[in-house]
Amino acid sequence: MASVLEPVSPSGEQSDGQVPTTPRELDLLTDGAWSCLQQLARSLRVDEADRDATLKAIVVKATATIDPVEAAGVILLEKGKVIPQAVHGEAPAVLDRLQQRTGAGPCIDASRDQRSVEITDMRTDGRWPKFGQRAIELGVHSMLCLPLWIDDRTLGSLSLYAGLPAAFEDTARRFAELFATHAALAIGDAQRTGRLRRAMINRDLIGQAKGILMERHRITADEAHDLLVRASKHTNRKVVDLAGDLVTTGGVHIP
Repeated sequence: MASVLEPVSPSGEQSDGQVPTTPRELDLLTDGAWSCLQQLARSLRVDEADRDATLKAIVVKATATIDPVEAAGVILLEKGKVIPQAVHGEAPAVLDRLQQRTGAGPCIDASRDQRSVEITDMRTDGRWPKFGQRAIELGVHSMLCLPLWIDDRTLGSLSLYAGLPAAFEDTARRFAELFATHAALAIGDAQRTGRLRRAMINRDLIGQAKGILMERHRITADEAHDLLVRASKHTNRKVVDLAGDLVTTGGVHIP
């Protein structure tokens, strides 16, 4: 697939690969890059900022827009553990799981060290022998792993797979880094939205549970809340979990 940031000719057509030198050519390149980034920012926004949908959009768009990417995957760090989250293509489906299982690989280093990791040729790179051998078997000969982070907080990494050695030229690498920045922001938005949505659901559940207790025991809202807190401490369960049981089954032990 042709990169959206390949050099363009004065007519607006993609050139034969020569670096643009005239003001007109540079303007066209800048306009094309800016337009692409605008489209990228919009394409990674999904309805209601659903996290899973956002992650899927990231790997699909990475494969579609970054030359010469043939497959892509996202892994996230959750409580210190590497968890594969989304893939587009066979290679990341296998290789991300391999890294999770062995605890070693380029994407793990990119995630934990907040730095880009590139393998220019799987046949000669000896840093991760098992990973490299399996990648070659899957037709992957070079890859680029980019950290996903916001506000100095590491989210994970985006892995980009290519079928040719030394596939990532400077232009593709720079665009991939910009893509990863937008992807991290989109993931951050989705995570915040998810937390807010869960908080609203939890608040509603607790409110319903308090209403049930108020009617059942003829008590005030504060007293109902105290009952839930007491039950939480007694059972070593979260208040919201007890509230959910009370709302769905109508029964929960209140000491």
